[in-house]
Amino acid sequence: MNLQVSVIIPTYNRKKILEQALSSLFDQSCSSETYEVIVVDDGSTDGTARMIKSLSSAGPLRYFWKNKEGPAAARNYGITRAKGEIIIFIDSDLVVSHRFVEEHIASQGNHSGIIVRGLVINTDNPDPRVQARVKLSDISAAFFATGNVSVKKKFLVQAGLFDTDFNEYGWEDLELGERLKKIGLRVMTNKRAVGYHLRKRVTPAQLPRVCAREKERGRMAVIFYRKQPTFKVKLMTHFHPLFFLMDNLLNLGGWSEKKGIRKLFSYLERNNHHFLSDIILGIISHHAYMQGIREALERVS
Repeated sequence: MNLQVSVIIPTYNRKKILEQALSSLFDQSCSSETYEVIVVDDGSTDGTARMIKSLSSAGPLRYFWKNKEGPAAARNYGITRAKGEIIIFIDSDLVVSHRFVEEHIASQGNHSGIIVRGLVINTDNPDPRVQARVKLSDISAAFFATGNVSVKKKFLVQAGLFDTDFNEYGWEDLELGERLKKIGLRVMTNKRAVGYHLRKRVTPAQLPRVCAREKERGRMAVIFYRKQPTFKVKLMTHFHPLFFLMDNLLNLGGWSEKKGIRKLFSYLERNNHHFLSDIILGIISHHAYMQGIREALERVS
């Protein structure tokens, strides 16, 4: 049987969750001869390579380590080495369903010129394939988001692959999606190609890391808009005066950057006031995102 699919996973310092994701990919309904799993390690320092070595005989796995350049370059690295006609992209914190690969193959085989968008269910359940259920908030309208998506390799090459100007976190997949749309591809959803995004609640100690990542995403939003300066992208990235005004109003006095905010967030989480802590987290992370946009604009001005 000919190899049909290459599942590409970029990763950086996610050893534990990556191991769980790979285990789910080795437990598939289709033959292991039909697909390969390519892990592109974007400079991890957490022992990912040792973990991969321990799994090397467990499934159809190929592993590449490279110096850190960001997810766009990592995915391109995987694409150029992929043997499959169909490329499936997932994130390294996604545990997939038993029929995941088979469902992507079926959808790609039954249609031409398409992007297949799988279903991503966000969950904090340690056994998601048994317990997790889809929620309204899990529904995505993104044309091309690499959390769970497949497309034929020839179309990626035709569109020009991922733009490596996106050297930090965020937006590189949606930008490529705009180019895939321009060459005539259409999107269809297969809700049976399920991926479970393992996402635990943010702890107070993780707030600085969350904000740093959102700043990266804000900086990449400016690159996205420079490359695709449409009104749709402007609204999508919040690159609009209305969102700057909203951010200023929600952060009057700079309260979201005060030292005491972590204590308040910790108190709310500790006492299970998750509704309020989620609101605060949303405001803080969005403010960090808008700061990232401002930083990028200052650099080019």
